[in-house]
Amino acid sequence: MLARRFLGVAVWREARVTLLGHTCHTAGACDLNPYLPPTLMRTLAFLGFATSLVAQALPPQPVPPQNPITPQKTILGKLLFWEEQMSTNNRVACGTCHTFGNGGGDLRRTVHPGNDGVTPSADDSFGSPGLIRSDTGNLYLPDARFGLARQVTKRASPSFLTAAWFPELFWDGRARGNFVDPVTNATLIPVGGALENQALAPLLAADEMAHDARTFANVTQKLLSAKPMALATNLPVDMAAAIAGGVTYPQLFQAAFGSPEITATRIAYALATYQRTLVPNQTPYDLFIAGNNAALTPQQVNGLNTFIGAARCNLCHTPGLFSDRQFRNLGLQPIAFDNGRQSVTGLVQDGGKFKVPSLRNVGLRTSFMHNGQFTTLAQVFTFYLNGGGPNLQNKDPLLQPLGGPPPNGVPPQNANDLINFLQNGLTDPRLAAGVAPFTRPTLRSQLLPEGGALYGAGSAGTGARIPLMMAEVPANLGNVDFKLGVSNARGGAAATFVLALAPAATMLGGVNVNVGFGGSHVLVPTVLSGNAGVAGAGYGTIKVPMPTEPGLAGLTLYGQWFVYDAGVPAGLATSRGGEIRMF
Repeated sequence: MLARRFLGVAVWREARVTLLGHTCHTAGACDLNPYLPPTLMRTLAFLGFATSLVAQALPPQPVPPQNPITPQKTILGKLLFWEEQMSTNNRVACGTCHTFGNGGGDLRRTVHPGNDGVTPSADDSFGSPGLIRSDTGNLYLPDARFGLARQVTKRASPSFLTAAWFPELFWDGRARGNFVDPVTNATLIPVGGALENQALAPLLAADEMAHDARTFANVTQKLLSAKPMALATNLPVDMAAAIAGGVTYPQLFQAAFGSPEITATRIAYALATYQRTLVPNQTPYDLFIAGNNAALTPQQVNGLNTFIGAARCNLCHTPGLFSDRQFRNLGLQPIAFDNGRQSVTGLVQDGGKFKVPSLRNVGLRTSFMHNGQFTTLAQVFTFYLNGGGPNLQNKDPLLQPLGGPPPNGVPPQNANDLINFLQNGLTDPRLAAGVAPFTRPTLRSQLLPEGGALYGAGSAGTGARIPLMMAEVPANLGNVDFKLGVSNARGGAAATFVLALAPAATMLGGVNVNVGFGGSHVLVPTVLSGNAGVAGAGYGTIKVPMPTEPGLAGLTLYGQWFVYDAGVPAGLATSRGGEIRMF
């Protein structure tokens, strides 16, 4: 380059400091003048002035040598990641809460009532809807906080897309770097196994994918007979090819690991391997620092300049990964609401600290912070503009108000450009478009309503409570966890579940009947749990493994609950009808 011919290397580096108007520290971090004209910033970056000191590429991905990436493990991991049969209600896959369309997080933002169990209240947070609680036998069981409604995680789902670069995972870092086989207790990955640890945790979490006291033996046993991707549709080409011809999970594990055994460790290895192939490194920012001077707009360049200048974002969100991989307390909530990192380390100084996430693909997110408090980047910027949250106990000292005139403040145009940079400059277009490697199938939970395919009307019992039909579980052939439930009925009452070949819409004895009694039908008598005689306290479950007979595919049955209720004149309360679509 012309400049390099006239300047020695040492002078070249000094020239960069003079032209950019920043101070570089011994560690290589630089405080830039955030008010350079965008055209100058682009020109300097193009010539190489800014790229080595300011703009950094995504660092090389760490891969533990004990779990090298292979094509066979990658495709197995992809199948498992999107496999809803990994859960006990066949409605939740890893990819249910971690979607490409939301930058690796969850599009479903649901309130969690916090420690007080009341909403709305000050300790509320927003998380991911999981499972209705079930007991050790996978029978519905009221939860102290959620009853028989879907449970919600206390924290928002973090992005999984850059998880491989973090030495410890989850918001509090409880997924450590040393991976220990959960069955044998042998240390298999001494360093760098946080992704393997994280991959297994949701499988046994009762509010995410499991019933109470679920074990890895339950998980592996289910996969032995599960038909791969039986619930999903619109499979990407690679997934469809991998299971063509009726390939089973033991055969897929054989291809990936050399033998057909399905173990918790192998599940962790496959899931982690797949996630390590999802590298979001083709953002406009990445192209810009690689030499494409037009990849970022002038406004986005100014936003980058503001990011590493007056806004001071780079102090925690180091360019490249756009995280310093530390844990910090933002003053968002009192520590008593959620003590974060302290729950892992036991250290008082870690109270209220949470992982600093990567900002890559943050423009696709619709929920921000560990408690999901914010829904737009503008809200997040205002939060930092004001110096973070109001809770001062253990608050990170780096959080200082950014208001005021230049050179201390961030004027509106720079703020808009900063948000533009985050929204667009850090988004990998492959992710936004859902193209390779960020392809995914359509999940059954996207097609089946939350409570199941319900129809008709029910009839009220004691306390004007209408029994609620629970038909959420997909009726896929071979589903060992298939069940039907009822809630919101009279506690301790006798009940009958009626299964018929045809629906109905009639009245019988003064109650709504939604199943046909004219042809073949099945009656399943039971006694509901719950405090006897209490309105709405009654609940029950019928758990019947679905047969594997292929001829049943396409058959739809119709079910309804009849609850014998002495508290109403008719002596009977009924639920809505539920379609049981076998496939």
